[in-house]
Amino acid sequence: MKKFLVLLSAILIVTSVCFAQENMGARPIAMGGAFTGLADDANAIFLNPAGIGYIEGEVAAISTKISEGSEYTILGGVENTPYGSFGVGYISSSYIIEDLETSSELVDAGDASNKNLNQTLVLSYGRQLNDFMVVPKFMGRLSLGTNVKFVSSKINNAKGLTSRSDSGLDLDLAAVFQPNDHISCGMSVRNILAAGSALEDSSEPSSPTMSAGIAGRLLNDSLIISLETGAAGVEVKLMPELALRVGRDGDYTTGGIGVSLNGVGIDYAYLKKAEPVHYIAISLAFDNPTDTRQASIIKE
Repeated sequence: MKKFLVLLSAILIVTSVCFAQENMGARPIAMGGAFTGLADDANAIFLNPAGIGYIEGEVAAISTKISEGSEYTILGGVENTPYGSFGVGYISSSYIIEDLETSSELVDAGDASNKNLNQTLVLSYGRQLNDFMVVPKFMGRLSLGTNVKFVSSKINNAKGLTSRSDSGLDLDLAAVFQPNDHISCGMSVRNILAAGSALEDSSEPSSPTMSAGIAGRLLNDSLIISLETGAAGVEVKLMPELALRVGRDGDYTTGGIGVSLNGVGIDYAYLKKAEPVHYIAISLAFDNPTDTRQASIIKE
């Protein structure tokens, strides 16, 4: 637990000096967002919490989106215990409100709304049912997970004072099934309570969303293929410390690279839009320093 607290403290310090950030890590972005079936690192907190049930040791990650006029922050950490895996995540996004009808008098007085701020605190739990149930090995492994999310939205005026605020509670339910060490299937139902519908300017969706995917690990895990509705991604490990990634998310092409050494990983992702977007992520892992991923899948 001490390592976990140190890990989160380090991540919080790094947050204060990083660029703006996004609510999906660089590795999932580079793989086209096809991560529901894979869910094997700290990003699972936000996309499929059942995946943290397979995480070994203690991990944390922070991701950065380089963008002008908006700020996005995502950070999370996972602690594995005999009672399952617990995760904590935080998402913050803000952007400038461009209201062409705002009068110059309101702007001068500092009463015009000029910034929207959305924040989400995520408490995650995931556990393999095989940990406390006797299941034949040929039946595979199943992990179930859930997120409890506290969502808030604020609008600030030019003076930095809050002019309106809303808050809500939301819930995610998820599962990851591994029939063997090479295949994993995942499903996640997010925003079941639809808290975003009560927050006019929240980044949370206004209705529940469901995603499902499948991932395969080939050539001793040196090749990972992940598929999801409308998205696909591939990760190729050229060596234990270096991975290349490409993907397709709807109409957009993605790509990236990951470097890991002694439990510290740096990931870069590129999203090809009219104005290309760049992502950077930093990850830390204790008790599993040789794995190039942000966290490992337990192998029997």
